[in-house]
Amino acid sequence: MPTEIKRDFFKDKHAIFVVTHLSKASIELFMNTVLPVLNQHKDVVLAVIDSRSSDDIIAYLKSIKHDQIVMEFLDKNIGKAQAANDFIAKYINHANLPKTVWSMDPDILFDLTSFDYLLEAVQNLEGIGVLGMRYKNNECNPEMNMWLPPKNVKAKNGKTYSLVSPVMCCVAGPILAMKGKILSGPLDFKLFPKKFVRVYGGDDSAIDMELKKHGYKNAYLNGTLATHLRSGNKLAPEIKNVI
Repeated sequence: MPTEIKRDFFKDKHAIFVVTHLSKASIELFMNTVLPVLNQHKDVVLAVIDSRSSDDIIAYLKSIKHDQIVMEFLDKNIGKAQAANDFIAKYINHANLPKTVWSMDPDILFDLTSFDYLLEAVQNLEGIGVLGMRYKNNECNPEMNMWLPPKNVKAKNGKTYSLVSPVMCCVAGPILAMKGKILSGPLDFKLFPKKFVRVYGGDDSAIDMELKKHGYKNAYLNGTLATHLRSGNKLAPEIKNVI
């Protein structure tokens, strides 16, 4: 892991931002999921922003050594939105803009095939703000109001992608992907453009509302699958087996 975060680390890369705070078991499972992505793709980088988690989580994170990972450790818990926004304000600008920008929560699992498909789609679809993966239908599934049938949308690479958008709610935020120009354009380098700073709540809806205001559509990508491990007091079987 680089000892200093250099701005060119992100230039023209596929940049994943994850904020850690709770559940060492979830974070370990997440890292075991994302590390194969980094090993397969040298142009994918991961920024871990620790929002003052417990000492055992911090020790675990510091034990990870990978040239495509940078980490920042905060003195207090300021929540996902502010932690990510502050990090981006310090390290990302027009001169080193990533090709794509990803927000991930450290309590999801997905396979390399789903990541690759979402990466391909987000780079080639036009008029899309954020794309999310579909979720395993367990007790922690964050999808809501999925009443409309999917739409087949042809992209600039000639492929057709099946997209589905929720009704009167946002695309769930455990994993969201967008083009870098979305971050630098309508979002003005605020990954979570919240009007009021709160540690919890309103993160994903802030992205949704801001991008819709600029005429973008947000959707889930059929053909992908993620597993959400935690939702309130509910735990998916995958994490129950390791805690």
